[in-house]
Amino acid sequence: MQNLTVKNLFIFSFFFIISSCNNLYKFSSQKVTIEGEIDPSFTNNNTIYFYQYTDSLSLYFNEKTATDSCILQSDGSFKIEISNWPKSGFFDLGTKELVFARNFFLEPGDHLILNFKGKEMPLSLTNYDEIGKYNQFLQIFNDTFYREPTTKRNYFVISNYMLAPDYAVFIDKRKDKQFIFYNNYFKNKKIDSTFQYYFEHETNYNWANDKIYFLWKKRIRMEEVPLDTGYFDFLNIVNNDDAKALNCQGYSRFIELYLKELYQEEIFSLPKGTPQNLEKCYLAKKHLQGLGKKIAYYNILRDEMRSIDANVEGNYEHHLIFVDSLAKIAYNATNDASFLQYAKSYKK
Repeated sequence: MQNLTVKNLFIFSFFFIISSCNNLYKFSSQKVTIEGEIDPSFTNNNTIYFYQYTDSLSLYFNEKTATDSCILQSDGSFKIEISNWPKSGFFDLGTKELVFARNFFLEPGDHLILNFKGKEMPLSLTNYDEIGKYNQFLQIFNDTFYREPTTKRNYFVISNYMLAPDYAVFIDKRKDKQFIFYNNYFKNKKIDSTFQYYFEHETNYNWANDKIYFLWKKRIRMEEVPLDTGYFDFLNIVNNDDAKALNCQGYSRFIELYLKELYQEEIFSLPKGTPQNLEKCYLAKKHLQGLGKKIAYYNILRDEMRSIDANVEGNYEHHLIFVDSLAKIAYNATNDASFLQYAKSYKK
């Protein structure tokens, strides 16, 4: 099956995203340096790659591109120097086989030292000195709210046995504590605007995702989920149409989980045999706006193209017609012809 890359398929779309994102932050270009160590056995070609989002389209489709690289020395040390780093942003480090450092923040003029220990993923930093003030904060934040044993047990295990109203109180308090921690950490300090937007919105999207994911886990276990409308208060906080939130992993995850929740709420009232992705298209049109709607339609088409039906012998032509019908719904809802182009590219 031949699929054109998503970036090529949509290259003529979303120019409003490109222009808005490119003008958000302006800095004078400065040299940046990232050096450190990993176990040299992690790569076969002795090369470390610097991955970043190169434009708004790659942000939209969560596609990072290797823009720089360096040789990994026999002792595991590496050093990447970039002469022109114009604005604050996030990057990954990895080999051809795996990414070992995800979502690190870099400002113009930074010199980061990232030494990793261990031979199995995920790798951990040997220390938090000289990794950059925002990366240091994120490491300490994750230690405090995700990796500390008692907190981790409460968040990942004990909360599973709560009822929805109790879980809502638990997760609301947790979010409040996270923002208090953030404000205290940077008290009386100027915060980079890119990082500030990222942290505040990532925290809110993760809070919303926790509340939705909790409902999904309860339904999977066939448990009753007593709810009131107040449980969905996150809809007053997070925005499903937010181009600036594209660098927040929680944003696109929210679109996926929220649409899944809407489908679960309607599934038992649907006529028997209603295709799931067809109903999700209608729900996206009804409940989502702008960029969030486009993300939802892209995910629906991608999931349908990868579905079991696509590989059932004798079902291919029928499946092509169904994919085409979903693309037409997406086009009619967004007036974006790129969905039709994407459907046409789907062929063996």
